[in-house]
Amino acid sequence: MAQTPKSTSSDGLRSLAIPVGPRLEKVLTVAYRARRAVLLEGPTGVGKSEIVRRVAERLGIATTILDLSLLEPPDLVGLPIVKEGRTEYALPSVLPRDGAGILMLEELNRAERYIQQPALQLLSARRLHEYELPAGWVCVATVNPQTAEYHVTALDKALRARFLQVSVRADRASWLAWAQTQNLHPGILALAHTHERLLDDVPPRTWTYASELLQAFTPAELADGALLRDALGGYLPPAWVESLLAGQGAWGSRLAFDVRELLATYAAGTPRAKEIAGYREQGKTDRLDEIVARLVPLLSGPEAGVLAAQRQLTLASFEALIADLPGDQRERLQDALGGNVTAGALVDVAPTELVAGFPGSAAEKKLAAWRADPNKRHRISLAVTALRSFLEEPSRLPELKRSNVTRQCLGHLLVQLPEKDGLALVDTLKRIGITPVRPGS
Repeated sequence: MAQTPKSTSSDGLRSLAIPVGPRLEKVLTVAYRARRAVLLEGPTGVGKSEIVRRVAERLGIATTILDLSLLEPPDLVGLPIVKEGRTEYALPSVLPRDGAGILMLEELNRAERYIQQPALQLLSARRLHEYELPAGWVCVATVNPQTAEYHVTALDKALRARFLQVSVRADRASWLAWAQTQNLHPGILALAHTHERLLDDVPPRTWTYASELLQAFTPAELADGALLRDALGGYLPPAWVESLLAGQGAWGSRLAFDVRELLATYAAGTPRAKEIAGYREQGKTDRLDEIVARLVPLLSGPEAGVLAAQRQLTLASFEALIADLPGDQRERLQDALGGNVTAGALVDVAPTELVAGFPGSAAEKKLAAWRADPNKRHRISLAVTALRSFLEEPSRLPELKRSNVTRQCLGHLLVQLPEKDGLALVDTLKRIGITPVRPGS
């Protein structure tokens, strides 16, 4: 693992927060169904607004975003008008009148008190004077942590208790999965694959800005190291600038397409399949090498599971692709995906099926079929990788150690695995102290 610039974040605090990704999307979805206001607390630039938009899009509802730190009272409350001797308030056009959606109030604890009060009334009571939030809408507010890094106005604890409070943090896996679809600069993607703590000191939004900056450089400007350092230094700490520039030699691409699309759309007979077949026929092995070199970190990285959940990585496309590659390159991609614990959900064999009633089961038949097909060998590796993680879970390990059924199933499984997968499983079993019972013992 490459050395990462020193981080100042606290792992203890990070572990209490929900990563901005699929887990948070599920919480927000449930909150919307329950029509409960949500308070998202996390550092600036980690993707709080983006994930709210994504949830709304998936639910098929609207999104309205208000930056409270930029508003004056009439922008939210409306201007007072006198009708028949009574004061009423003209409803601001930005507030929803009907339909369904999420009203997002950003920077709640960085707004002035005179904006906070009506915003909190809208959040907690769903009302502002005569205005009432439509039944199909729910409010989500974002706040920054009450630390020395942010100038914020603390929210009353009693008031906080009225909301579904969710502490959030940046998540490299989810951000990488998002970045794959946004065509971020290859240098930043490569850095993110290499450095696990990429987002600890520099938030995702800043890396996105740096990517946009890099993509604006001309080839001649990219050769000017001083210019690169001066410009990137406006976003990134010096240590991260140097780490980024250290990989500059691999920024270029000779391919006319983004290799990431292959994992979601590749199929026999498609234009992309014909193009790759052309590389093989014309002896352009450098193009095939680049495809594999760029896919390996993605398939072995933390975002693979997120991409799979979003159907941006499918076994059908992956297996159609590797069927068109030479054997050594096919095996590199299979090894990368097969050893990735985050991608275990791609195969329909759960670890519990391998440790209970495995002999004669549907799971056993599937493993036998996969072993007979060279283009599906990675499915066995995925199942074994998921099983190894399952066995190492401390909460279930004591029970597994006591179970003769588990030991017998594992013994039956071992004799059917390819050598590489079998050795990996044996290594795990030795480490955790489970002795499998071989068939006939």
